[in-house]
Amino acid sequence: MRILLFFLLISSNLFSNKLEVIPDYFVHYEKDPTPSAKGSKIKIICEFDSDYNPSRELRLGINGSDELIKLNEKNECIVIRKSQKAVFQFFHDFNFQEIETDTIEIKAGQITIISLHFKNQNEMRPVKKPVIYLYPESDTELSVQLKTKGELTFSYPDYSKGWKGTAHPDGSIDIDGTHYPYLFWESEQRFNSFDSRLGGFVINRKNVVESLENHLSELGFNDKEKTDFITFWGPQLQQHEEVMIQFVLNDACDEFATLDINPKPAHLNRVYMIWAHITPGEVELIKPQILKKLDRTGFDVLEWGGIELVGSAVDDQLE
Repeated sequence: MRILLFFLLISSNLFSNKLEVIPDYFVHYEKDPTPSAKGSKIKIICEFDSDYNPSRELRLGINGSDELIKLNEKNECIVIRKSQKAVFQFFHDFNFQEIETDTIEIKAGQITIISLHFKNQNEMRPVKKPVIYLYPESDTELSVQLKTKGELTFSYPDYSKGWKGTAHPDGSIDIDGTHYPYLFWESEQRFNSFDSRLGGFVINRKNVVESLENHLSELGFNDKEKTDFITFWGPQLQQHEEVMIQFVLNDACDEFATLDINPKPAHLNRVYMIWAHITPGEVELIKPQILKKLDRTGFDVLEWGGIELVGSAVDDQLE
């Protein structure tokens, strides 16, 4: 079975806004009135966030196997397997996130009922904390126009129809009499996967800070920029035993938003970190991403931000 990386969110807790998270799967058992001599029955029930593909095919893995099974008109099927403890993988197509279970016991004399909820792969995700430092060689009156690919959810100072102010060589800017260390925005966007051509890095929890320091130094971040980046992303990455990261640079960042700065800087440097938590050891053969130092000479602008691929699949070529 072509193994994809997926990041399972299973929670029935209620958040403070009383919104209940729909789990990817749940399991219950019923006594089998007509047990099979070949093994125990497993009933699979599928629900989808959007319209179901009429092909009605489901790819199934049980402890690493690879099977293609047919669903009936109710999006259900029954398979028979020996009684055992097993980890299941379910994959419909690339429109939906793959689902992997924890260990499930297939019980003799019982029907193991696994109800699946396939979430749309194209769900909205937050592009977090893109910040913009402006480094003119002397105090400069300028304007910044931002066009995000998704809905702009927050900005500081308020973006409205643009940012206009006096930028200083230390990267800060004065707007309407208030001093800001940088410009800030966030957006909800559709973004699904790593770029298999770039490679990336697998980072263990205990090496998060050291790894980020090294990669940001390779890119030419100054001490303040590294501190801002690591104090924001470091705690999020350290919540997981292992993460995979990839940096998207410069023109490729237009996928998230475009920036138009007047007067035009000598160098517009943009760095977005794409990341996802992974099961330790799941990604072993990954091509290390080659990072080159950004050109910071003259009137320089640096923007950095990032996005977490919760529930997304890493491209097969990265494995």
